[in-house]
Amino acid sequence: MSFEALLRVPALTGTMWTVTLFAVAVVLWLLYRKQCFSILKNMGVPGPEPSILFGNMLQLIKKDPIKSIDEWLKKYGKIVGYYVGTKPVVLIADVDLLKRIQVSEFHKFVNRANVVRGGPERKTGKEKRVEGFSQHLVALRDKRWKEIRSIITPSFTASKMKQMAPIMNSAIDSLVENVEKKSASGEPFDMYPLFQGLTMDVIGRTAFGIHTDSQNNPNDPLLRSSKVLLENDIRNPLALLAISFRSLETLWSWLGRLRLTVKNKGTNPLRELIESVKKVIAMRRGKKESRRPDLLQLMIDAEIDDLKNVTTEELTASGGTDNSESQSKSSSTNKLIRRMTDADILDNSVIFFIAAYETTSTALAFTTHLLLHYPEAQEKIRAEVQNLLDTEGNLIIIL
Repeated sequence: MSFEALLRVPALTGTMWTVTLFAVAVVLWLLYRKQCFSILKNMGVPGPEPSILFGNMLQLIKKDPIKSIDEWLKKYGKIVGYYVGTKPVVLIADVDLLKRIQVSEFHKFVNRANVVRGGPERKTGKEKRVEGFSQHLVALRDKRWKEIRSIITPSFTASKMKQMAPIMNSAIDSLVENVEKKSASGEPFDMYPLFQGLTMDVIGRTAFGIHTDSQNNPNDPLLRSSKVLLENDIRNPLALLAISFRSLETLWSWLGRLRLTVKNKGTNPLRELIESVKKVIAMRRGKKESRRPDLLQLMIDAEIDDLKNVTTEELTASGGTDNSESQSKSSSTNKLIRRMTDADILDNSVIFFIAAYETTSTALAFTTHLLLHYPEAQEKIRAEVQNLLDTEGNLIIIL
């Protein structure tokens, strides 16, 4: 062997080691992915076969989620398992089973799956706080969920909701005025932006304590930021990669914030929303005269006895009672009183907004569409509303 050949051996050996290590890493990664995608099969849950890279995401994207799920239900039955990235999801269409999970035994299903954000869910140890997302009811787990749920539930009784009716009715009056103006022109118009404005005004005034006028000001900063914030689509390549490869969460979060900032003309829409709510909470805490009958104030005022005394019934909002009696009782004892922190209030305000804004406006738009195409149903609803007005004298509308 020549001297030049001897010199080349270490370099060749180093390259071979690099290739070998890379090949081993790829094999181990593929085995890990295969193990992730075997959970539902091992549990005996039927469903479509996932791909090693994206789970069932490509099927959901190509066919549309609603069509895909409809096909799976027809093919596999009322219980179907599929994967959002590597996250196993069990879809249940059995009404009796759903009633048990969502109503009669819902307290046994307190933890919500971290389907979209983050890496693996940890059962121990403290999670790093993500402002606006870490301490709301969907993210909290086990004991902490029960505690916040028990504090916040009394805010959703019928009597508490009726307190906010004037705020909601004021926003609805603006909607009616705008519809009448557009109808008078005789030209066709799109109702969806009007419903978006209505929903934004109701949520802004009740959940955030911010007096918005999105219906009469299409360029309202909160409305603009909200549209940017909720303009997500699973068909977006970044969303597909983020859901499929969760271990790179830091990278996807940074790219997501950058995208939102660029689309919102240089400012992060989520940061704008959070800072606005922070200011209102601080003002409400500091000035009693700034109190208002809205959801934000109810959360600030909410309190409950020590968590040990919480029953299953107290985790469910009742029809007509509130927690004023229990509060007066607890205040006269030496029991530990628990209240929501500013972080709890902030994060739950954000989740109420995300949960209610687009869902409510879309539901209203579809309802209007159906009523226009089924005038007999429209007349039936009109008769029921008129009957309520005749018997009750007023109509309280709660979105």
